[in-house]
Amino acid sequence: TMPPKLVAHTGMDALTHAIEAYVSTLHTVFTDPLALKAIHIVEKDLLRSFNGDMGCREEMHYGQCLAGMAFSNGLLGITHSLAHKIGAVFHIPHGCANAILLPYVIQFNKKSCMSRYADLARIAGLPGHTDPQLVLSYEDAIRHLDRMMDIPLSLAAYGIPEKLYLEKKDSIAHNAVLDACTPENPRPVDDETMGRILECAYYGKPVNF
Repeated sequence: TMPPKLVAHTGMDALTHAIEAYVSTLHTVFTDPLALKAIHIVEKDLLRSFNGDMGCREEMHYGQCLAGMAFSNGLLGITHSLAHKIGAVFHIPHGCANAILLPYVIQFNKKSCMSRYADLARIAGLPGHTDPQLVLSYEDAIRHLDRMMDIPLSLAAYGIPEKLYLEKKDSIAHNAVLDACTPENPRPVDDETMGRILECAYYGKPVNF
């Protein structure tokens, strides 16, 4: 059997795959249904899989495969760019890094693709009358998933020492900009902006720029 922590991290990686594929600049009429079905399965089954339901565990296998099909064709975004570089330097498991970063990246990206994130909130039945309200609900829903599976909500809360973060932040931001996942992100990003997103994710501050 998979340890619950591995279920949580791999499940959140699958969710990040699907969400990033859905808002990628390269999303298509073919990738969107794959991403949406994957997101639906993860939202429906991940917590129950985490709590040991083997039927939901099987569904999560289908969900992660669909998410893989979506991002293999539509590609990803800067949640993955940052997670790749943070994992290499801070040794945070990849899915855990994605889970921590995802709400911050949605806050940053929503200026460029608000309606697509709002679509995801509507499909999930989350509260909100306007697109901005719906996207806030979606950010909260992801944080709720993290909390329910004991995933920290910031890099500081994960236990990364501030001294190490300050020492490495500029090189992580620079290398994340160069990552293969960055060009398809819905909102353009440079070293300075990537560094500011990383700072928010470290200290748990909202991304409001």
